[in-house]
Amino acid sequence: MRPFLVCIHDATPAYARETLTMVRDLAPLTQRRLSFGVVPDWHGEWPLAAHADYCRLLQEASDELLLHGYFHRRQRGSGPVTWLAEGADEMNGLDREQTRLTLERGQRDFTEVFGKPPQGFLAPAWQRGRVTLKRSCLGLEYVLGFFSLETRAGRSIPLATWAWDCGRWEWLGHAGHAIGAMLQSRDRVPVLAIHPRDLHRGFWPQILRLINRLLDAAYEPVTPAALLRIEC
Repeated sequence: MRPFLVCIHDATPAYARETLTMVRDLAPLTQRRLSFGVVPDWHGEWPLAAHADYCRLLQEASDELLLHGYFHRRQRGSGPVTWLAEGADEMNGLDREQTRLTLERGQRDFTEVFGKPPQGFLAPAWQRGRVTLKRSCLGLEYVLGFFSLETRAGRSIPLATWAWDCGRWEWLGHAGHAIGAMLQSRDRVPVLAIHPRDLHRGFWPQILRLINRLLDAAYEPVTPAALLRIEC
């Protein structure tokens, strides 16, 4: 089996319409074998607990839900990545205790609406900050990063990630696509990191074509947890 991952980032009721469009188009291709990076309270204005219908959509449309920060917006300090990522690097600027509290709060809210805690963590803007599975995992089993899938047990699976929402400039999406193609040539597991803004920026047809190319090449969609079972 040749696996690949499809993960929709920025899963929040703020992007409910975009989520519906992506789910509609991906359903016949993936048969729910995709994951969502869920933000418990997008920018402090969209708490999941207030949007039961949206939470139900995520559960019905996917096989796995990951914790994707808490606010998906940096709360303290700033830096070059903050500027490039338009303030999305939430975990940067947090010390170890603040990191622990953010993860703990996210897991609590996640569990409240979905009935069980998340297994995996997906850092906003790919910035893990001080998140370490050994020190601040709080029950997390893995971190899905840009270049690898890392587990609490110390395993690491190399990934080739395509990402089209790469910051404040639309043209960076072409660079993100090229990086994914280059990394896949090194025999890494393909990952499609999809964002709601990909629809607005015109990358959605390209993303669907890539999925179809992978399927035609005998790749099969899986979730991060399923990939870890395959690679055992």
